[in-house]
Amino acid sequence: MSGGSLSRAVRGLLQRGVDAASEAADTAAHTLRLAADPRARQLRKRRYAWWLGTVFTGAMLTLIGVTALLALWDLPPWALLIPGLMAAAAAFPATLAFLRFRRLRALPLPTPRPANSRKLPPHGSAARPAMYALGASERGLFSLLGVLERGDLLPGEELRELTEAANHASSTMTATAAEVVSMERAAATSPDSRSFLVPTINAYTTQLSAGVRQYNAMVTAAAQLVSSVNGGPGAASASPMSAQRYRGELIGATDRMLGWADAFEQLGQLRRA
Repeated sequence: MSGGSLSRAVRGLLQRGVDAASEAADTAAHTLRLAADPRARQLRKRRYAWWLGTVFTGAMLTLIGVTALLALWDLPPWALLIPGLMAAAAAFPATLAFLRFRRLRALPLPTPRPANSRKLPPHGSAARPAMYALGASERGLFSLLGVLERGDLLPGEELRELTEAANHASSTMTATAAEVVSMERAAATSPDSRSFLVPTINAYTTQLSAGVRQYNAMVTAAAQLVSSVNGGPGAASASPMSAQRYRGELIGATDRMLGWADAFEQLGQLRRA
């Protein structure tokens, strides 16, 4: 093997190692985001409470059965006290666990956050920068939505529409990024198709960047509304008129975001047709 071929082979092995390490780091970061997600935490608490209740209930029923079986035999009364008392002891944590599960089920689940449940495109993908920026914008927006909800700065219906618009735009961009990754893999495995796929990849990436800009406009409008009401920069002279203006800008940015997502979805359907 020549020196040039050996060097290329070593570079290829190193690149695969770097890609594998990057993928492992992305997976670990995704797992940590899921663990820190409020909705996922509450669901885990529900499952844990149900599991504890089921385990202790099973233990209690088993001990009751043992007590009943021992009662059929000619045993001294004190021999029945041991499993009987253990069954009574198991009933207490079982009751507490099911009461906790019932209380947790009565609590509304936090709004799902797409940024926490989505993995980034692989390193080197043209879609990765846009999706990375989208994740940061999503975290900012949902933090602001929490402020808007707790401060009762927007009607509940408008908050729901804003959340649905953000989720709809995120799902559209996520699907677009997945298509970009699929085309990139196809181009990598079939070099002959690269010249046909690259223009489409570039067009999709451009649309992703445009979608992120529209999303950022929505985040900015939400931040301005929060700042105008909660003492941010320039809020000393804030008035109901300025808050109403920022609310109108937020509604306008949301409508533009929805318009972009709907138009891009329709364009994708036409391309597939």
